Amino acid sequence: MGLLNPAALLFTTLYAVLVLLYLWERRRRRVEVPSLLLWQVVPEEIVRANRFRPDFLFLLQLLLLTLLIAGLAQPYLRGTALARQPMRYVYILDGSASMQAREGRRTRFEEARDALRRRLEALADDDEAMIILAANRPRVVAAFSRDHAALVERLRKLTPVDTSTNLDVVFAVARGAAMRGDRPTRIEAFTDAPASELDPNWRASAHIVQVGETDDNLAIEGLEITQGRFQDPRDAHAQVVVRNFAHRESHGFLTLAIEGRVISRRGFSLPPRDARAFLVGDFEQPGVLRADLEVDDALAADNHASGWVRPPRPLRVLVVSDASPLLNELAAVANATPNLEFELVQPVDYHRALSANPDVVLFHHLTPDTDPERPALYLYPPTENPMFPVRSEASEVSILGWNEQHAVMRGLSPLPPFPLARVQILDVPPWGEVLLSSRSGDREIPLAFAGLRNGRRTACIAFDLQREHLVGADSVPFLLLLLNLLDWLAPEDASVAVLTTGAVHTLDRLPAHPRRVIDPHGVTSSFPANGPLTIEAVDAGEYEIEADGTRARLFANFFDVAESDIGRPMKEPANSVPPLGGAQRPAGGAPLSPWLYALAAGLFVVEWLVAARHQSQ
Repeated sequence: MGLLNPAALLFTTLYAVLVLLYLWERRRRRVEVPSLLLWQVVPEEIVRANRFRPDFLFLLQLLLLTLLIAGLAQPYLRGTALARQPMRYVYILDGSASMQAREGRRTRFEEARDALRRRLEALADDDEAMIILAANRPRVVAAFSRDHAALVERLRKLTPVDTSTNLDVVFAVARGAAMRGDRPTRIEAFTDAPASELDPNWRASAHIVQVGETDDNLAIEGLEITQGRFQDPRDAHAQVVVRNFAHRESHGFLTLAIEGRVISRRGFSLPPRDARAFLVGDFEQPGVLRADLEVDDALAADNHASGWVRPPRPLRVLVVSDASPLLNELAAVANATPNLEFELVQPVDYHRALSANPDVVLFHHLTPDTDPERPALYLYPPTENPMFPVRSEASEVSILGWNEQHAVMRGLSPLPPFPLARVQILDVPPWGEVLLSSRSGDREIPLAFAGLRNGRRTACIAFDLQREHLVGADSVPFLLLLLNLLDWLAPEDASVAVLTTGAVHTLDRLPAHPRRVIDPHGVTSSFPANGPLTIEAVDAGEYEIEADGTRARLFANFFDVAESDIGRPMKEPANSVPPLGGAQRPAGGAPLSPWLYALAAGLFVVEWLVAARHQSQ
């Protein structure tokens, strides 16, 4: 005889409760009588009613309680084989970049995939399985299915990507899928992450199969090209950071090439867990700068990186203003800034100069009578203007807040500690996002804002730059603010972009024609013609985009210290967790519990009849 639910035996403590109830009902009560004459012949067993002397009714109640407890314990005969209940399995396969690390002749991903394949092939015919690929986001490769051959075929086509993974999110998805089942479900994860590094909640509910041990990896940790908006390629420079993630000294070569032409090749040695920066500059031409590590390590995804050295592109700004000292300062700024051109015109010549198609129109202390239909910057608009209604003016206003999240404000702190001489207090239009602000009481005073107006970038500075000056040691923050605004108003050519893997890039200036995208593996995908094109860069390398003759290039770099640090502790013993769901049932014939419950029900009727008869006597 065996028990499927031995914990039910804890209910045997109710035997003591039954005895106490029996004694409580039979305890002697104190009754006052006028004489003891008639009580002298009372039998001794009645006088000693407080002693525990079980009767037939008590034995029936004890047997009834025993049957109920036995039914909860779910007994079965030892000789009866346990029936195998169909199971559900949720398999998690780690597809992050570190799974590409080579362990001997095979990668970690190949080892994990083969281990999972063997699991699928060993399933019983009535078992169901689900496969989830864990990468930059969870992807359900196959929903619950009994077609194990189809699951193996799906598994065979899976490949890792050049991103990190968030296993907490993946386990949450797997746990949700497991809880929806009506049968026992087991979660298994095939990953190079040790179980000890996972959240305790997941370690307690999932079986972890760990792969990978080597730490042999040199990686390009970062490639940064420093080139101002108005700088030529010769003024730009690049910094490449190489890190040794192994616990021993490593050697290699770093090659830098621009548009395929090698400009630098250096050999190096790095101590264990150390890093080194390589600098290069004075580029003779613009183009794609590619950095390649020539090393024999376990992970290749982080041995390459690309950057973009921009070609010179003059920014032509039409400045519309009456004669003022600010025009002379703008001319001085243009003379000192390559690729920045100012055309200074009077308001009466505005429409004629607009026909030259400038990149940006700058209005100083005026607003035009017609929309310039170009990106525009408004400096200190006049009190009476139709675009930015001015509530009042103020003087000696300090800058108290700035929007660090906006691209215009990058590199602008600290701002000048002295107050602004003159400020127009105006309302921010619905399209505007405040860049600089002050405060008066509980009211915010916008000092600069920017946004999209009628589909074109527009910005406004509400303080008088003419009084603050642009040329001078104390005026550097104002000069940087002006240059950043001009750069933001006329952004660079979006045909080339550089980002890290796992990021999403949107192209919204493509023609309304079908788009074709070639990924770093040479696979071509087609996308709809309308709306912006969104690309999720999960693989490192170059993406080529084409739409009706318009071409764009996207370079994705794999920079992730956690994934490049592929070293893992020695494989931990595989943890074993019970499946989620019910227990197995005995096979062959009906379970014993229903029979015990039926016998208890009949015994309850007998006990009720005996109790009724006892009370009638």
